[in-house]
Amino acid sequence: MQHNQACSKAQLEQELNAIFGNDTAKINEWLDTPIPRLDGQSPRSMLASDDKCAELFQVLQEMQFGDMV
Repeated sequence: MQHNQACSKAQLEQELNAIFGNDTAKINEWLDTPIPRLDGQSPRSMLASDDKCAELFQVLQEMQFGDMV
């Protein structure tokens, strides 16, 4: 896993749209839901920190490619 991978809001938006089919309501619901894989934090709360943003990007990639346990 690449946790120190750079991430941008544009990359996150692209991943979210790919996973949720451009459904803004589903994207916002997911962003505001605490996720066990993120130690119970909501994805939206992780957007302020570059390190946490990179972790969030990794989670999205795991979701997209079926690597999430």
